[in-house]
Amino acid sequence: MNKSMFVTITAGLMLATPFISAEDTLPLKAVNRANEVIDAALEAYGGAEAITNLNSVARKSHFTTWATNQSRSPGPPWDENEQMSFSAVDFETKTFVGKNKGSGGGFDFNVSQIIKAEEGWQVSYRGGTVTPIAEPDFNTSSGPFIRVTAPLLVKQLQNRRQTSHWLGEVEFEGRAHDVITLVMEVGPALSLYFDKETHLLSRSERVLPPFGQVDYRFTNYEPIEGIPFSKTFRLLVNGEPNINIDIKSTQINQSIDEYAVVPESLEVVEVAPPAPTEVELQEVKKGVFLVGAGGTYAMFVEMNDHVIAVGGTAGIPERIKAMREVIKDKPIKYGVMTHHHNDHVLGVPAYQAEEAVVLSVKEHEAVMRGAATDADSLKLKFVEDKYVFDDGARKLEIIDIGPTPHAKHLLVAWLPAEGILFEADHFPNPTNGRMPPAQAVTKRLAEAIDQRGMDVKTIVGAHSPRIASIDDLRRALALSPVKVAQVSP
Repeated sequence: MNKSMFVTITAGLMLATPFISAEDTLPLKAVNRANEVIDAALEAYGGAEAITNLNSVARKSHFTTWATNQSRSPGPPWDENEQMSFSAVDFETKTFVGKNKGSGGGFDFNVSQIIKAEEGWQVSYRGGTVTPIAEPDFNTSSGPFIRVTAPLLVKQLQNRRQTSHWLGEVEFEGRAHDVITLVMEVGPALSLYFDKETHLLSRSERVLPPFGQVDYRFTNYEPIEGIPFSKTFRLLVNGEPNINIDIKSTQINQSIDEYAVVPESLEVVEVAPPAPTEVELQEVKKGVFLVGAGGTYAMFVEMNDHVIAVGGTAGIPERIKAMREVIKDKPIKYGVMTHHHNDHVLGVPAYQAEEAVVLSVKEHEAVMRGAATDADSLKLKFVEDKYVFDDGARKLEIIDIGPTPHAKHLLVAWLPAEGILFEADHFPNPTNGRMPPAQAVTKRLAEAIDQRGMDVKTIVGAHSPRIASIDDLRRALALSPVKVAQVSP
């Protein structure tokens, strides 16, 4: 079709279509109303010029966290932990610094992430290492800080107002609010609740699979150089408290260069490769496969006439598909769930679809049925200390090594003839091979190995593609945490 024909046909279609005033269309009304809400919010937050000139923010905070669906026990009350956090962002230089120190779930952490435009580093103050980031991304790294800092969300709205829509007017905590959307560079869209009287942000929410609805609450505003910042903040997951934040200090429009210094006293280790995005299959030993990508892995063990799957993290259907490329004609008869945490039961529906028996512990039955496609038809068997599969050619033991600092019940898979142990969440196994000092959970795993008399040669896990040796575990146990001075306000 030549250009003149295209113009003629297009003109004909325009003439044949009834004219509709743009002001009468719902999409345009939604955009126009959203812009009115954004303009009012800009005024409430010190004016459009003040938000435009809000180039840097540095905040020191105290976090109280509740391990919702991630506690040692499968139900509330959830485990409560504390941490200190420092975050700083500079939009002009595309610099972000995030530092966190605390403990929870059997882990002590003292880490930071530093992004300077096209460069980035992961710093482990506890491990004494600096690891360059292969593909640093300012928007991805700064996003979590922006989402909990109301003026920065308003700055996002100012810059991205063309993507915002008005969703309606609702009552929240007894006050009328306008709700509009915000589509950031990275992640699911946010719904922002602006008080119709004060025009300040009270709440934002988004749906974040697999966790569900994440709800942010902004409270106790005070002005910092004419811009209102909330001094307290709450985050809820599916209506349950998850994080409370008390802001200890806030600095704006000051240099953050001193916080973005990479410590020279720490050991620089090789660049951490990005997590594989395509599902990979590794044969650990004949008939034993580690399959996964993106930090979630499962182990498939070939028996005489069936397959036993171990692990229930994200993407189990894709991992089953990859396994089928090498084990084509044997059904999955069992799917072993290592523990009850919500990111480790996502595979239950996939195993149910395979008509497999899900293996767990009795105390986790409600969680397993809650994760199933159909709770009543889910086939369950329970481990009491140990469950042994033995077909004469291969033995696989499922052992409860709980209690641990991470979970009261924790199933590991042990292949005694091959010396292979599969674990979840207890042996941080970095892909670059540099072992960090052992965490409390790692020490408990090593203790269980000794108590059970397991002659472990190889360790594979639910969150790493790296096949580790028992010497890697020993190296981690031999290391002591490093103490390093840090700069923060």
